[in-house]
Amino acid sequence: MRFAIYHPWVYLRSGLERTFLELCRRSRHEWVTYTHHHQPDTTYDELSNYTEVIELTPRVSVQRSLIPLVGAAATIARARLPQDGSQGLLVSSEGLGDFILNHYRGPSVAFCHTPLKILYDPATREALRAQSRSKYAVLQMLGPAFGLADRRMWRRFDHVFANSSETKKRIGAARLRDLADVEVLYPGVDIERFVVGPDQRPPQLLVAGRIMWQKNIELALETVRLLAGEGLSIPLVVAGAVDDKSRPYLAQLRAAATGLPVEFRPDPTDDELMDLYRTSTLLLFTARNEDFGMVPLEAMASGTPVLAVDRGGPRETVVSGVTGWLEPPEPRQFADRVRAALSDDQLTRMRRPARARAEEFGWDRFVARVDDVMEEVAAGHD
Repeated sequence: MRFAIYHPWVYLRSGLERTFLELCRRSRHEWVTYTHHHQPDTTYDELSNYTEVIELTPRVSVQRSLIPLVGAAATIARARLPQDGSQGLLVSSEGLGDFILNHYRGPSVAFCHTPLKILYDPATREALRAQSRSKYAVLQMLGPAFGLADRRMWRRFDHVFANSSETKKRIGAARLRDLADVEVLYPGVDIERFVVGPDQRPPQLLVAGRIMWQKNIELALETVRLLAGEGLSIPLVVAGAVDDKSRPYLAQLRAAATGLPVEFRPDPTDDELMDLYRTSTLLLFTARNEDFGMVPLEAMASGTPVLAVDRGGPRETVVSGVTGWLEPPEPRQFADRVRAALSDDQLTRMRRPARARAEEFGWDRFVARVDDVMEEVAAGHD
């Protein structure tokens, strides 16, 4: 059978793009991908091997502040997908994708990475208010109307997947769908791509994943600063994709890291990132309230324990005290945990359990379930 995927942006090497790359690679069906912003040179090269990516016009901005988001939502709502013979549509959504249903009446399934975070996630809203009172005021003004339109689109889905229980909870809190209608389906990790590194590794902390303000990388810098002030100078590598809108944030991080043992590696290749996973002592996962988070799984697949903020998705993947730790988002708490972890053999003992935990999150079950549901909703519209 032939199905279509819609996602507003296909332009990064992130967990989101990895999700539908793995779906198209492993599915028993044929897929075509539609988007309103495609940059093939900055996303996964192999994506084009498994799906044709078609950019719809006009192109939308990737800016995630509220005014550009409202403009993008309006553009998506006006769009009409080509009549290409697809028997159903999978909407990959992190807040705006559902607006493609405004002119689409065929079978549709949502895979929700997150509802719009600046509107529905309390931690992100509070961070935005601290960052900019004016932007927060605009959010308060435009948010109710956006939410009303959002809920109207969500009623049209035949089936809804959420990538975690955290995301499912946000869907319910936003009144987008009744919780009974939402199925949690965890993304996976390609175990064969990751190799467990040596048990004994020189001390090195790693922050991996997209470099953007929502990831709260300042927490890692302040952790390293505290440790250095106490005579424990541990190198930190910050490695991840950086798009144009996040370059000012990267510049702020570089300035804040002056004098600290911190190295920034923007836009690493897959091989470079996998080598960092294998050789680092501990992954710091600092996002304020992550929806799911593939990065902890990738680190654990490499035998690298994870120290994560005790909120959101990491609670569903990191087993505290077994494959890493969950701590409040405070530099003092993180620094104390790093010091304790390095003081004995805890990290070495965690390497095998970390790998075993990652092996519980394979792609095959994910892809098979999506394939099954797409067939079911297509048959239901016959």
